[in-house]
Amino acid sequence: LIDTQLSTYYMFKLISSNKIIILGIFLVIIQTFFGASFDTATKFLGSNNNLLWYHYYALGLSLPLILFIFFLIISKGIKKNLIFENKKDYFLPLFRGFTFIPIPIIIYYSLKQIPLNIFTPIIMTTPFFILIWSSMLQKEIISFKFWLILIVGFAGTILIAKPTLFQTNVFIYLIFLVAAYNALTSVIVSKFSNKATALGYSFYNLLPLTVFCIILYMCDPVRLVTNQLTIIFIGGFLLFFASYLLNFVFHISGKFTRFISPFFFIQLVWASILGNYFFNETLDYLSLLGMVLIVVSGT
Repeated sequence: LIDTQLSTYYMFKLISSNKIIILGIFLVIIQTFFGASFDTATKFLGSNNNLLWYHYYALGLSLPLILFIFFLIISKGIKKNLIFENKKDYFLPLFRGFTFIPIPIIIYYSLKQIPLNIFTPIIMTTPFFILIWSSMLQKEIISFKFWLILIVGFAGTILIAKPTLFQTNVFIYLIFLVAAYNALTSVIVSKFSNKATALGYSFYNLLPLTVFCIILYMCDPVRLVTNQLTIIFIGGFLLFFASYLLNFVFHISGKFTRFISPFFFIQLVWASILGNYFFNETLDYLSLLGMVLIVVSGT
């Protein structure tokens, strides 16, 4: 009887684990499309000289956050997602939010200087950093074989970015910094998922940036045409949902991040399609080889 109960327990646990992994992979596919689309909107707006990053994020993120609050009010989810019984629980979500402020600014200016199909492969070093941070924070063991795989992946990134770009473009290093930061905060959400819900992490992640940009926007308002406003609001919603889905995936994944992380490389495909369609960007053979190395090593 005890053996039967144990078998049932482990079978139920296996089914639950499979559901988590399948759901995580499905959401990652959607999240990577939103992420690549947000990068595309950001690059498109970056060519406008009278529009600065704080105009973009102040207008783009205000509406999604306001609608999000209304949604929580209607669904009676304010207390569950945004109000914590223990005041100490506010620290981690808000600390993530304040440290997140420089990240979209770096992305905004990097996409002015770097093609989308080069920017995205460098951002795609995030899964490698996830493995490293997971080993440090969640005590996952990385064998020598995995270190070799990591080296192959980074080599692919260098092939895409070209050694000459490392010498002439400081934004290359900043994008690596963004990838490392995104990986760290994602692992933190996974490790401390009991501190806040995925909606709570998402809201407090974007709130400080939005408030900061609104203050700057009020000091330096700008008049925009309808097309610009449309792209700004689309970009804001894409950033909001990409951020929420990223938080949700790592919130539910726990110690299954190693199964889900490789599917973030799908963003390479989205970025290549969008970069070619909107900006006529193409990849040379060396870059294609680098992309193959990144995907193979990640998978």
